Amino acid sequence: MIRINNLTKRYGDTAALDRFCLKIERGIIFGLLGPNGAGKTTLISILNGLTRFQEGEVEIFNLPLRQNLRQIRKRCAFIPQSLAFYENLTVHENLRFFAGIQSITGRTLQDSLDRAISVNHLQPLINRQSATLSGGEKRRLNIAIGLLNNPDILYFDEPTIGIDPESRNDILNTIRTFKDDNKTVIYTSHYMEEIEKICDEVAIINHGKIIRQGKLKEMLQQEGSNSAIIELHKCGPTRLDRISKTVTGLRVLNPDTLLLSPQNSGVMAKLLTILEREDISVRQIRYQSLSLESLFINLTGQEQSDV
Repeated sequence: MIRINNLTKRYGDTAALDRFCLKIERGIIFGLLGPNGAGKTTLISILNGLTRFQEGEVEIFNLPLRQNLRQIRKRCAFIPQSLAFYENLTVHENLRFFAGIQSITGRTLQDSLDRAISVNHLQPLINRQSATLSGGEKRRLNIAIGLLNNPDILYFDEPTIGIDPESRNDILNTIRTFKDDNKTVIYTSHYMEEIEKICDEVAIINHGKIIRQGKLKEMLQQEGSNSAIIELHKCGPTRLDRISKTVTGLRVLNPDTLLLSPQNSGVMAKLLTILEREDISVRQIRYQSLSLESLFINLTGQEQSDV
């Protein structure tokens, strides 16, 4: 479906993507994670033909991107973080307008409108001026516009920013249904729990390269099998930072959680001795239960707020 080989994109002397390689199969939800400046936005821009690259090869639908951009675009949709519709128009007027831009007419037009409206539960809102919609409703309209051309690949860039939890869950459930139609979803988000909830595979990007990629469940199990999460009663970050410098492989995830990776009985015994000496009580120790956020921090050294 998507094959990227040795992709390089430079901005001056800075390589946003550095001999980047990636393969994404059809019919999955693929999550892209990385700190700010890791290369996620550049990659999505290149795949949508919005940014040129200097070196490497990109194939989508077994077609070279550079030579077949117009043909590839007809089969893809990019749902941006910003709201991309006219607030002075009604929901129905926006859908018809953007369908017209894509030259969708006749029976295909009605089928496209019906599908976009149904999937995103927009029927009760169809005659509402878009400016009067709630944040979640506006996000659903954004997605509906992206569905008009019945794309095989959908790119989502932070589609749930600024909306309430209920609306967020509705949108995530909608995105998960795209797999039933054998569509491929490329998904970026600041919310790790969203990635864990809907993505089949994940690539973690840092400094323009993939530092870890695989099926999400397998990746967490593999990392967790040699890691331990130590949950503490809160004691203050300063003390934990000092302790982390004395134990190899120990990382402070937050004021009451430590990650020890890799761990063994000798290192664990040393850590527990130090914690007892510091009068820091352990609430529980978990093995083979690594969260995506913990893995991300462990690999990149970045907190979730920096994603």
